[in-house]
Amino acid sequence: MTITTKTAPTGAEPAGAENWRAVDTALWCYLFLPVPIFLAGFFIPAMGLPLTLLALAAAVHFLAPGHAGAPPDRAAPTGWILLALLAAAWAMLGGAGHLLHANGIDWVPRFAVLRDLVVEPWPPRYGAGDDVQLLRAPLAYYLPAALLAHAGSLALADTLLLDWTWLGLALFFCATFRGAPQLRLAAALVFAFASGLDVAGLFLHTGSLPWPTQHIEWWAAGLQYSSNSTLLFWVPNHGLPGWIAAGWLWRFRHDAAFQARLPTLFLPLMLWSPLVAIGLLPLACASAAKHWRALRHGVPTLLASLGLIALPAALIAAYLLQGMFGGDAGPTALTPTAPILTQPIGFGAKLLFVFLEAGIFCVFLIRRERSPLTLATTATLLLLPWLQFGPNNDLLMRASIPALCILWLAIVGELTTPGRTTGLAKAWHFALLILFVLGSVTPLQEIHRALAGNRWKADTSITAPQALGGFPPHYFVSERRGWLSSVMRR
Repeated sequence: MTITTKTAPTGAEPAGAENWRAVDTALWCYLFLPVPIFLAGFFIPAMGLPLTLLALAAAVHFLAPGHAGAPPDRAAPTGWILLALLAAAWAMLGGAGHLLHANGIDWVPRFAVLRDLVVEPWPPRYGAGDDVQLLRAPLAYYLPAALLAHAGSLALADTLLLDWTWLGLALFFCATFRGAPQLRLAAALVFAFASGLDVAGLFLHTGSLPWPTQHIEWWAAGLQYSSNSTLLFWVPNHGLPGWIAAGWLWRFRHDAAFQARLPTLFLPLMLWSPLVAIGLLPLACASAAKHWRALRHGVPTLLASLGLIALPAALIAAYLLQGMFGGDAGPTALTPTAPILTQPIGFGAKLLFVFLEAGIFCVFLIRRERSPLTLATTATLLLLPWLQFGPNNDLLMRASIPALCILWLAIVGELTTPGRTTGLAKAWHFALLILFVLGSVTPLQEIHRALAGNRWKADTSITAPQALGGFPPHYFVSERRGWLSSVMRR
């Protein structure tokens, strides 16, 4: 995928100055691997194997442009080592592997899902007779670790999930941040500490400052734009695919050949996180719209992308949408954040949230580049707080991940690009630096909790229904006698 730009690449400017490289291919394999595991493992061979072959053909089609013209990266080994070490530290702080404190709200049910995928036949079922509940959730994050642990031992599952998380972070850092080793490390650190101004919102809304280890991102009642560290510590299954997909969209936004293959990206993204896929869709359309003249010549490529993913994507969608529009999906488990989410949110509070969490940073994004993609990113972040879907306002928190990633990558470029000469540019840079430091309070709170909290060992005896307090409809569905049930393994 050949990309041209007028600016030279640096560790902080992943704006499309480089070609698609081998590390991007490795990252694509990472994102895509759960798809053939899922199709072959959850469905009978007559259905699963042909669709697995179609999905693999789509994966190869996505890489068709190859890596021609990519210059050698002499700084790669040192830069990669530094980024891999940072990714390891960040992943361990996040809770995977339980080497440090992990928040129990998410990691108890998350490990329970992993446990059931290791010890139960696929797809996991619960109950007997006419009251059988099927595990139905976006499972991509767990499948590679579960498959390896099933071949080895359940005792390895926690470590394997940590390794899987670290691998995704390391590949994302190495693919996204270019240039000298110190620039790469600085860019990755800025990304890890990127956040909206939660501390300012908490003070303005409640008149108080956070206490140590406090989770402060619910300061606006049921509204939250998660910091990058919060995403990794609480929901890496959503954060990782959102970062990977949005990172490519940002870096290759000048490449018409990449735009023609964008539909393929949604196949694995659906299995990782459907809401992230929804959030990426308007951004992808805006990015492709810029190249509509070139795309007219790439119609065969576009049609091939759509044709190859159509049937595998339809099967994944059918699995994920089971029972979503019916009344028999099972009782809804109470969410620990329910008291916060049921609080009324005033018009003024929403405006304050939009301004502090995204609006003020979008000014720097638009100043840096006015394009369909940056305008769509800004519009998405400004409009999402006025919509609501899911028991925890999931649409806001998860569909915002791609847009937030693009916003933070642009901010990374602003903060780490050297060579500022004019006084005005230095003033903008200093103002952004102050905002970044204020925002970094949120990830510092999350890191403090990870270091100060009690370390606990994952319980390998708790099943997913036990961890979730029942059968919430966003994890389970009553098994039906229908075409989908007839093609799933038993």
